[in-house]
Amino acid sequence: MADLAELVEMFVSEHAGVIPDMMVLAKGLISGYISLDITFISEKLFSAFDGSVAEGKALANGHSYTGNALGCAAGKASLEVFEDEYVLETLQSKTQFLSISLADLEKLPGVKEVRQCGFIAGIRLEECPNGLRPSLATAVYLEARRHGLLTRPLGNVVVLMPPLSITVEQLTKAQEALRVSIAEVWHRSVITTGQDAEEITA
Repeated sequence: MADLAELVEMFVSEHAGVIPDMMVLAKGLISGYISLDITFISEKLFSAFDGSVAEGKALANGHSYTGNALGCAAGKASLEVFEDEYVLETLQSKTQFLSISLADLEKLPGVKEVRQCGFIAGIRLEECPNGLRPSLATAVYLEARRHGLLTRPLGNVVVLMPPLSITVEQLTKAQEALRVSIAEVWHRSVITTGQDAEEITA
């Protein structure tokens, strides 16, 4: 198997070109099935606690689920899926497909910007005409649910975070659901305000 680091960045810190002092893996490690997390810290931080309790250095911390055998087994199985099913390798083509699909959304009225980092994307929409509420992102989120797509509105950004196991066919359906939802919500907002779409975006 090829070195995963050569194929695709696994963490956003790699996209940013930084080495964090602390990194906590939880849902991404366990796929949300059971309680488990692992914390990585730099040598600089670790050295502050590298000693005994008597020295006042040891980090005397623990909880009921520490070292939970079932959680660790599930985490191990999750990591094996990454390796055995070549998740990061197959994600390359899906990420490229997502980029191409989302590029079409930038042409829609009401869309200000489409951003993407790896397999996560944000579609920033125009502000609500005349300050109408809810925001266009919330309205698109609700409309997309009618088309079978779950997204997440943050401010006036629709966040798309597909599962890594999604197929290209499902990605196509997701993009179509977003396209239809954005167009429908924008059309309704323009009718509500009685303004022309070009006038609003000018």
